[in-house]
Amino acid sequence: MSTTRATWWPAIETTSSPRPWSGSSTASSGAERRSVDPQRARRLLGLTETADQREVRAAYRRLIRITHPDVTATPNAAERTIELRLAYEVLRSGDAPTDRVPPDPSGADPVVGNEVVDEAGPVSVERVDADTIALGLPPDETLLVVLDVAHRLGEVAYLDPSAGLVEVIVEFLDAPTSSVLIHLQGRGTGQTEAICSIEPLSGGSVPPTEAVTNLLQRTLKDALGVNRP
Repeated sequence: MSTTRATWWPAIETTSSPRPWSGSSTASSGAERRSVDPQRARRLLGLTETADQREVRAAYRRLIRITHPDVTATPNAAERTIELRLAYEVLRSGDAPTDRVPPDPSGADPVVGNEVVDEAGPVSVERVDADTIALGLPPDETLLVVLDVAHRLGEVAYLDPSAGLVEVIVEFLDAPTSSVLIHLQGRGTGQTEAICSIEPLSGGSVPPTEAVTNLLQRTLKDALGVNRP
C-alpha cells in the first residue's frame, strides 16, 4: 500500500461511497424499505400543501433534534428518524414550492406560524482552516448534521453532546483505518466550527488532515443539500 501524500491528496475517499444513514443496526428493515409519498411526507413533518422549502427545512430541523436516536432513548427513535429523513428528502427534491415569503412592510422578519423563516438561503459550509469547517448553524443543529455525516462515513465510536465531541472510525482507500475526532465549538457569529483531528488505528502514515477535512466538508454539503462550488 502506498503511503505517499499524493495517493490521498486532495480527494481522499472511504472504502465505500458516503451513504445516507438508515438508523441503528436494530432499526426495522421494513422502515428502510418504506417509501414516503409527498402527502405522507407533509403529514410526518406537520406541514400543509402550501409549505415552501424554508418551512420544510425548519420543520425537519425542529423534529429531528428531538427524535434522533443519538440524542434520545425514546423507543422507535431510529425508525422515526428514518421516516423524517425520507419525508425531508421527498419534499426537498422539488415537491414543496420555492416561492419566497412576501416581505413584511414593517421590516420584521417573515414568519411561518410561530417560527422565523430562514431567508438566508442554503446553510453555509465553509473551510476556515486546514482542519476546521464553519457551519451556519447553532451547535445543537450542527451536532445532528455531523452525526448524520459520521454515520455516512463510518461507525460512530464516541459521542459527548455536552462537550461537542464526535468520534467516527473511518476505513479509507489507500490509507489506514483511522479515528476521526470532530470537536464542535459555537461562535458568537451564529456559526459553529467543526475541528477535525485524525489518528491512524493500523499501520501506515496518517491521512493528511486537510484531505480528511475536505472529505468531511463535501459530505456535509451533500447532507445539507448545498451545491458544491
